Amino acid sequence: MNHKERIDAVMNHQPVDRTPFALVDGGAWVSKHENKCYGDLYHLPDAGASIFARYMDEIDTDLISGVNGVFTACLNAFGCDIDVTKVGNPVNTEKCITGPEEITKLDKSDVREKLLANDFVQCMLKQCEETKKIVGDDKYIHVDIAGPFTMANVMYGTAEYMVLLVKQPDLAMQLLDYATEISIQIFKLLRERGADIAFIAEPCASGNMLSPKMMKKFVVPGYERLMSELDYKYYIAHICGGSLKRVPTVRDAGLNAFSCDYAVDLDTALTDGEGKLVIFGNMDPAGTVLMGTPEEVYEEACGRIKTAAGRGFILAPGCDLGSAAPIENVKMMRKACEDMAAQ
Repeated sequence: MNHKERIDAVMNHQPVDRTPFALVDGGAWVSKHENKCYGDLYHLPDAGASIFARYMDEIDTDLISGVNGVFTACLNAFGCDIDVTKVGNPVNTEKCITGPEEITKLDKSDVREKLLANDFVQCMLKQCEETKKIVGDDKYIHVDIAGPFTMANVMYGTAEYMVLLVKQPDLAMQLLDYATEISIQIFKLLRERGADIAFIAEPCASGNMLSPKMMKKFVVPGYERLMSELDYKYYIAHICGGSLKRVPTVRDAGLNAFSCDYAVDLDTALTDGEGKLVIFGNMDPAGTVLMGTPEEVYEEACGRIKTAAGRGFILAPGCDLGSAAPIENVKMMRKACEDMAAQ
């Protein structure tokens, strides 16, 4: 099987020649190993696409990201300050709405135009476009972009937005509607540049922050709107933290895969998703992959593959790869996929 055939097979719950291997993103990891900040990488002539592609070739992933490490950076187009100057650090995105009165003035009619007018968004689109030129039909390109609920939290401030949900729910929903339009439009622009898989990141929907009832009320409608208005090949949801109870909700919403954190029990997640939802994960990124030996990474990866036992599964870190993770450790995940298939 080639990379695309392997992903197609697992997404359709068909047999694969080996467990697929991918990263959630990998941007901070590449930034650290190249000793270049995102600002430097994204302002290269190809927006850093060839550098990111080289690393993914070296570790032989079955997917490649088309926008590395900048999942909330498009909010710069709407007034959020972004810091892309720190080597190996996630992009820091500041809030841009300071009070409820500003929400009432939001206008969805020019969201696409604001995105296109933003210099950094243009760099993001360039990276996706150049990545497509590099990989051609060899690999599917996935794009890691914040989902609507996380977009709203970043724009208003997470603590402040949670209070708004309780005290002024109508305004909270108005901002969420606006944030949904932002997610839709940036995903559309990336699709036009060659992206195949929408990787919808909702860290603010973690089970450590929202109840299952709130998840269904505030997050699932965003998934549904994105899937109804976009035309991606596949849809992957990513939620951080203890999100085991999210699996049936994501499954029933109709997404293809769920990227879950290492805190999630893999066997239970696979059982809950079996036949409908592929589980993507869930190696310990800040523990074994970052701090362990190559042998320990290999052992954990083999254990994950054994647990999957042929069920729909893509081996990956349980969240983004730690920037200082040794490349030898990352390669061991791919080696485990190959070796376990030979047994």
